[in-house]
Amino acid sequence: MKKTYKLFQIGLRQTIRDGMLLMLIPAPFLLGFVLRILMPIINELVWKYFAFSIKPWYPLADGMMLTLTPMLPAIGSAFLLLEERDEGIGGYYQITPIQGYSYLSARIGFPMLYAFISSLIVTALFGLSGLTFMQIFEGGIISTLMGIALSMLVVSFANNKVEGLAISKLSGIFLLGIFVTWFVPVPYKYLGAFLPSFWVGEILWQGTSSFLLLSGLSTSILYIITLIYKFLNKI
Repeated sequence: MKKTYKLFQIGLRQTIRDGMLLMLIPAPFLLGFVLRILMPIINELVWKYFAFSIKPWYPLADGMMLTLTPMLPAIGSAFLLLEERDEGIGGYYQITPIQGYSYLSARIGFPMLYAFISSLIVTALFGLSGLTFMQIFEGGIISTLMGIALSMLVVSFANNKVEGLAISKLSGIFLLGIFVTWFVPVPYKYLGAFLPSFWVGEILWQGTSSFLLLSGLSTSILYIITLIYKFLNKI
């Protein structure tokens, strides 16, 4: 564990030296702040000119906040892994005691722990719809696991940072599940059940339940296990 944590510290120093990766650390808080300010202003303008309120969609905005918060650090972790692969450092770690799962724990596990805590804080501070703590907590767990799956997706299929950037742009697909919950009627909306974000949306829409939580966890973990297996075989 000490060696894993030391490797995490090395990665953190690399992140601080990279301006783009560094901005991904506070980005969730900036996103939450912007949504908190803009959404009420937009609501007032829409009501003034169209006599229409967007308040019923505030939970959707909170869902975006809750899912995007872990995804931003996840992309940063993926880019760091790809950078080390480009420089040959990743291959070096594979012949040291810090290899395989320990390497992934340092590069993805620790950052995503920060992402989970951030998702709770950001949504609690800047949330618009008055979500309960359990809704934020359960949605945050699923969103964090979804972030891990996104990291593994990028590093499993990209061979360099350029390809990683292209694949990361597809991350929006992971968010579609939330919109399915709001805009697609039953029973068709359940076609989106293969997306972890669908279950986050259901928790925010219906409230917490063991079934929704376990479904979200199972979906996310299935992605993670499959992609970790592919990544370890690739290296």
